[in-house]
Amino acid sequence: MIKVFRERYRYATKKEKISILNEFVSLSGFNRNYASQVLRKKEVLKELSTKPKAQNKRTINYDASVRKVLEDLWKLLDHICSKRLVHAIPETIKNLERFQTYKISKEIKQKLLKISASTIERLLVPIRKKLGIKGTSMTKQNKYLIDRIPIKTFGEWKDSLPGFTQIDLIAHNGGNVFGGFFSTLCATDVCTGWTICILVRDKTMLQMLKALIRLKNVFPYPLLGIHSDNGSEFINESIIRFSEKYHLIFTRGRPYKKNDNPHVEQKNFSVVRRNTGYLRFDKSEHFEILVKLYSLLNLYNNYFLPVMMLKEKHRIGSKSMRKYDIPKTPLQRVLKRSEIPSVNKLEIKSIYKNLDLSSIKNEINQLQDDLIKIAAPIRSPNVKVRKHRKKAIYHTTPKWRREFSPTSSNPFLQRQKMQELRRAAETVWNRQK
Repeated sequence: MIKVFRERYRYATKKEKISILNEFVSLSGFNRNYASQVLRKKEVLKELSTKPKAQNKRTINYDASVRKVLEDLWKLLDHICSKRLVHAIPETIKNLERFQTYKISKEIKQKLLKISASTIERLLVPIRKKLGIKGTSMTKQNKYLIDRIPIKTFGEWKDSLPGFTQIDLIAHNGGNVFGGFFSTLCATDVCTGWTICILVRDKTMLQMLKALIRLKNVFPYPLLGIHSDNGSEFINESIIRFSEKYHLIFTRGRPYKKNDNPHVEQKNFSVVRRNTGYLRFDKSEHFEILVKLYSLLNLYNNYFLPVMMLKEKHRIGSKSMRKYDIPKTPLQRVLKRSEIPSVNKLEIKSIYKNLDLSSIKNEINQLQDDLIKIAAPIRSPNVKVRKHRKKAIYHTTPKWRREFSPTSSNPFLQRQKMQELRRAAETVWNRQK
């Protein structure tokens, strides 16, 4: 009935429409306004059409084979974010082809060289996992020498020259500060992002002085200054004499202000904690493995992993907008700086030509597995653990972005948990026997 009245109503004059509407209201019992809306609708044309609607199917450019190669490259580059990964793919492919350690077809290679950061982020969503634990703070102040060292805040690092480094000490105590344990001296150049990690036996003046002397000798170009927090391991007579002897500018941050050391604080997690976790290291076996691991990580992070530098930051209302430069490896940033001597650049280039990315990554994974087997605690499966109520955490970022953050995955902690589960299963199996 509605279709018949619609056809009559559509081609009728104004006077005829009034009579047709009156007739339709009397037969259907609809409200007059609703009845006029029903007759004015044009859905009848769609219903009368018999031809099926053609559906536009998008072609899949990045299939499972491309995703598999992309996932392997992502794992090879330590699960870096998509914005850094998209700029690291060309050099990584060249390295793999030069040493013939990983075969990539021409079609997949062309697709990977054209892929965007947003596409990478979308393709890697199913394989991302979020892990993270916090460690303990070991910083103590020295009130007698602290006034002799000038303060440098977070806003004074914009025009830094290559050679000005921020340093910090990371404790490997496993959550227990009693007894002796090893620490890691992490130093990063503010200008180029070049990062060096050195293992330290303890926090005494002698060991810290040895570590800083080694840092000066290992750094690929001359050091100009060091910047630390207010811990007693840095604020002491031996470190002040060291800086005076080698004509280094020694500055410090404000007490309880981590943002005065932003670059090295970020490297504490992305370089040290991501690769060593939060276990306790206090044995000679741990020391030997960590020394080998840091020698490889210094090459891996500085020669292969790109870094983004903040160009500008401005506030719009309640939001702060940040703009970053094109991701580049610390090696590329060093070669572009005219302040660094050409002799040091030639040495760095010669080292890079002989580095095989896949073999370095495999050695790092093997050393990490050995470290987990020795240092991971043996947890009994039958011990009752008291459950604490979780604290309420209020996030400002969307839930999907928190769950699928590309920089949040920590493969070392994942392997550590698997090792603990294996040990617990072995104890249960042995008891049943």
